[in-house]
Amino acid sequence: MLYTYSDTEYAPEKCSLCNGAGYTDGKICEACGGQGNVLVAQPAIICPLCGGSGNLDTGTCKACGGSGWALFR
Repeated sequence: MLYTYSDTEYAPEKCSLCNGAGYTDGKICEACGGQGNVLVAQPAIICPLCGGSGNLDTGTCKACGGSGWALFR
């Protein structure tokens, strides 16, 4: 299912931080809010900073918010 906001199409993609589970470390996932997926601008682009993992050595990737998907084009 595609959603359109301000002439940009978004589609749900599996959250990379929790791998679609909706929780990490026994807590609700920060990136998807427990949904297991995030809306990503299409075409979907893997976050170039963390390589799609949602994590950096310093913690959650700030560029994608931990989702693993680029929120920009």
